[in-house]
Amino acid sequence: MKRILIILGCFLPLVLAAETPHPADEADTTESPYFVILNAGDEGASEPLPLKHTDVVARIAGTIAEVEVTQHYRNTGGKVLEAVYVFPGSTRAAVHGLDLAIGERRIAAKIAEREAAKAEYEKAKTENKTAALLEQERPNVFRMSVGHILPGDDVEVTLRYTELLQPEDRLYEFVFPNVVGPRYGNGTADGNRTWTANPHLLPGVPTPATLSIQLELAAGMPVQEAMSPSHRVKIDYDGPDRLRTALETTDGENGDRDFVLRYRLAGDEIASGLLLHEDEATGENYFLLTVQPPARVKPAEIPGRDYVFVVDVSGSMNGFPLDTAKKLLRDLIGGLRPTDRFNVLLFAGDSSLLAESPLPAEKAEIERALAFLDASRGSGGTELGKAMERALALPVSEGYSRSLILVTDGYVDFERSVFQSVREHLGQGNLFPLGIGSSVNRFLIEGLARAGRGEPLIVLGPDEAPAAAEKLREMIASPVLTNVAVNFGDGFATHSVSPGTFPDVFAQRPLTVFGKYRGKPEGEIRVTGVAGGGREIDLRIPVTPQSGTTDNPALRFLWARSRIAELADDHALDPDNETKQEVTTLGLTHGLLTEFTSFVAVDTEVREAPEGTDKETVRQPLPLPQGVPASAVGGGAVPEPATFLLWLTGMGAYAWRRFFGKRRKES
Repeated sequence: MKRILIILGCFLPLVLAAETPHPADEADTTESPYFVILNAGDEGASEPLPLKHTDVVARIAGTIAEVEVTQHYRNTGGKVLEAVYVFPGSTRAAVHGLDLAIGERRIAAKIAEREAAKAEYEKAKTENKTAALLEQERPNVFRMSVGHILPGDDVEVTLRYTELLQPEDRLYEFVFPNVVGPRYGNGTADGNRTWTANPHLLPGVPTPATLSIQLELAAGMPVQEAMSPSHRVKIDYDGPDRLRTALETTDGENGDRDFVLRYRLAGDEIASGLLLHEDEATGENYFLLTVQPPARVKPAEIPGRDYVFVVDVSGSMNGFPLDTAKKLLRDLIGGLRPTDRFNVLLFAGDSSLLAESPLPAEKAEIERALAFLDASRGSGGTELGKAMERALALPVSEGYSRSLILVTDGYVDFERSVFQSVREHLGQGNLFPLGIGSSVNRFLIEGLARAGRGEPLIVLGPDEAPAAAEKLREMIASPVLTNVAVNFGDGFATHSVSPGTFPDVFAQRPLTVFGKYRGKPEGEIRVTGVAGGGREIDLRIPVTPQSGTTDNPALRFLWARSRIAELADDHALDPDNETKQEVTTLGLTHGLLTEFTSFVAVDTEVREAPEGTDKETVRQPLPLPQGVPASAVGGGAVPEPATFLLWLTGMGAYAWRRFFGKRRKES
């Protein structure tokens, strides 16, 4: 039996690889993600995975992270390659630079309108010039195209971005997303859908592209503790407020989940106050105000709540994510008070409802809900929009305040249409989206929280479920600050302030305000609101040239990114020229990657390939995120025998490539 499995594992991939067409080569292309089966490779064939290594260097000073991501491409085959790689980014990243390096030559990219950048890139390829094009598909999904990579070429592309870190409950978190999960599409995707049809590696096949991450932290205050819940890291301290950390290994298996580093400052302090920047490039003055919220106060009496739990049971949630979601929901539903009411809606391609009207949180009804949840199995598509419409239309118990709890990994490609639906139909309630898994779609989770006037939560695994349930209960029972207002007074001449309005603050995270100012910084900023128990808050922040250093160049990028995020949430639904033009102008003025501006770098040297050399475009396949099953690809369920066959196929192909590739190198 063992020999039969080995033979099947080795030869079946070759048959499937020969018979499985690439969607890009089909006349009737698919918009769904798909598995790609790595060819065992013939002598002289092109290397199917030109991306060899990704090197990440992050430097955090105070609350601002500067990150460099270098992608190393190498053509080990005999064809001229174009490599296309879809990869994730932080939802808060302001991408402001790109370099292309070929041997000793280094070319700085320029920012241009998206269509013009694409045209310049395509023209460079026809002229036999190596070029790189970086495009934004979503605020957290980017596409890198590197064209005209000759056989034997080594090409490096380095992108740079800036990000503001915001603590929650005085715990700081740096996240470097590593993989784009497979997206479910139903024909209503926002904008460009081609990236959603990205290839993925078969289960069990680690990506040959290796990963290294190095991080340096200069916190400005003593660091009490630091750890990574996602990866094995080594941490070295260079003083009470400085540390260095790096992955213990650089193998491809590091790239199947987001990298997360968490750290807490001694005494549970947070960096707050006013930062200023006088920018010579734009001639503008920028500021960042960070205000620590008051301590949470629990009211003596908490009125009854009406909860609707909306739970994703689609194929991508099968196994580890759904098990985590069930544990979370057991903690939440099991912790309801007798004065509460609730309902549960499960959804995949369709949805099912526990009851037509809210149920009292009695023991029998809670047990019924838990049995309803336990009976669910992950399969099918992710019709999130229809599920949210049904949940939003449910009746609210008279005299109760509605809270919707959405539990999902967020693997859909129509985020903005769901944002719009929530804004239009939520009423006076709040929506708290909980992202479940190792590489959730944070654009969806964070965007829904903004649209639903709630807070986003990310739960990496089952161990974090109890704490997340308790945190959510506290948020809903007692917001930290309501009726928030910021008054800059007459002395501090501010304009272009972002955000324009301030929602209630549920999480224990600082209030951050970006903006510009004219003239000399002076006067006083007042922040007012209502804390728990009805206590009025009136905070005064003095403004002087000495209240914050004026040399903070990252502020202009962060301000522009914040403003773009406000404008771009609704653009796909209301594509008016005014909004598009403002986002485009912000991108061009500040040199930022946006939905409408791209980076393009073109080598000036013309390099001809040997006569008769074929050309090929290779779409770099991504690993499945850790814990996500094969059923996530294609949007449907994969039966257990088929899952086993996919795993066997992938392992056989991987073993074939490793064994014969090694033999070739040795010979």
